[in-house]
Formats: sequence, C-alpha cells, structure tokens
Amino acid sequence: MQPVDLLIIGGSGFVGSKLVQAAIKIGWRVAYTYRAHSLPLLIPAFQVNLLERESLEACITEVRPSKVVYCAVPRGDESMHRAVSVEGVTRLLDTLEKASIPAQLIYVSTNSVFSGWSASNCENDPPDPEKQSEPYRIYAMTRRAGERVTLAGWSNAIVVRTSNVEGRDIHGNLNPRLASLVDALKKGFSVPRFTNRIISPTLVDNFAEAVLEILSADFSYRGILHVAGNQPLSDYDYALCLARHLRIDESLVKTNQAETSSPSKIWNISLDVSFTQSLLKTRLLNVAQQLAVTFPDCHIRLFQV
Repeated sequence: MQPVDLLIIGGSGFVGSKLVQAAIKIGWRVAYTYRAHSLPLLIPAFQVNLLERESLEACITEVRPSKVVYCAVPRGDESMHRAVSVEGVTRLLDTLEKASIPAQLIYVSTNSVFSGWSASNCENDPPDPEKQSEPYRIYAMTRRAGERVTLAGWSNAIVVRTSNVEGRDIHGNLNPRLASLVDALKKGFSVPRFTNRIISPTLVDNFAEAVLEILSADFSYRGILHVAGNQPLSDYDYALCLARHLRIDESLVKTNQAETSSPSKIWNISLDVSFTQSLLKTRLLNVAQQLAVTFPDCHIRLFQV
C-alpha cells in the first residue's frame, strides 16, 4: 500500500470521522482505525484493539503515515480509560519509533484537565485533573497522563485540547448531547441548565478545519494548543442561544447551579483560545456562527450574553 498522508486513530467516532471527511475533501490520502464499526467510505480502514500491540503495529507498518491524529475515546472503567488514553498512545509511539516513521502527531485532549477553579485556562496554566469532580475525574487524569506521554516521548507532537464539541456527524445527525437538548426544547420540556459552569462550545466542523491547518506543512508550532469555540459562556446561556436561534420559547430554559462546595462560585472549564488563534488562519467561531452552520435553515438572530 502507498503511504498515507494522515492516519486517524479512533476515526469512526464523532470527532474522528469528521476529521476523516474533512481531510478527504482537501485531497489527502487518509486511513483510519475503528473499534467496532467502520465508516461508509472507500478508504483504508483498520479494526484496531488499542489494548493489543499486534493490530496497531500491522496498521502502522502498512500505511506508514506522515501524520497521525490520536482521538480514540475511552469507555468503561478506570482500567479502560488508562488503556486507551495512556497505554494506547504509548504503544503508538513505540510502534512509530520501531518502524522508523517520523510522523507528526496530534493527541486530542480535553478541557477536563482543568478542575474549573481557576480564573483562566490558558495553554501554559498548570492542569489540575486530580481536583476534577466525578464522573470526569478518571477521564481527566488519564487524558492528562496521555498528554505527558505524548510530549515527553515524541518531539514532533502537539497536544490539542478541546471542549464541548457539538454539531452534525458525517451522516448529518446531531451529536447525542445536542440532539437531546434540541428534542427537549422542541417538545416543550423545561431544561434546567447550570448558570455557574462556564464552557467553550465548539463546532466539530470548525475543530476539524483547525486541526488540519495545524497538520499543514507550514505550521511549525509544537506543544499544547487550545482549539475550541471563541466564546466562553454558561450552560444556561448556551441553551438560551439555542432556543432563540431555533425560535423556541426561551422560558423553557431554567436556571440551575452546578453541584459544588460553593454554589455561588464560578466553575470555569472553558478554554482560552487567544494564543492558538494568533497562530491560525482558521477563525474559531462564536456560538451564533456555530448554530448558523448546524441549523442553516433557521432564522439567524445574534444573541449577546
């Protein structure tokens, strides 16, 4: 097989499949791995068990990628989180080194590495995943460990953190979290949302576009980048933006507070993207722009929060 431009580990998932689709559109030769179900695309696909070395080695040695994105998402207990987020990327680095493949690597991480008790979450702010609340604590701690493995073990590596990725998959379906919220609003149900939890909603299409720019030959930065929407806001305000965009009764969105030791305290798990934006030509979108892409047939009304 001819070497590929890009291999996406975890390419059948919501984010991974969008990366596959976007890379194909710009003419890259793409391959991907999947755990259980492949995509309806005529490109090389490999069923890889990240708990084993053999299937990953077979994939890497066959496609010999120039670039790799590791976006496999763990499911299950703590052992599965560690196996996918830490041990899987360790096996990947070992395999690339053994095969003498100097690929550029992106490890996709999460805003959850920040507990939310700091005023700012910039790339150079120290993560504190051990302070993260359940059920995100194990995910946060293992993803942070995966970041360390990536940066310490591979010189040509970038850690890309993102947050609250929403939008439509390659089949045009809303991701489950957004679909559930839209369904509740359309049915006239009340939706309680946190007023003191600050997030960075991110459009999956925008994320994929930015990642592919980071993988381009003329992008030289290596280290940690935050790729997310450029408008931090509360869960409550995001739901309100959505209701207004869909022209649904805004009173259905109810106020709630995050369950913290200090309910009046702001729980900020948004990502500061100002440094990353200074390096990118791709514009990271605000919420109104994201909703306009996701729901293009709706009457667009900008909402300032």
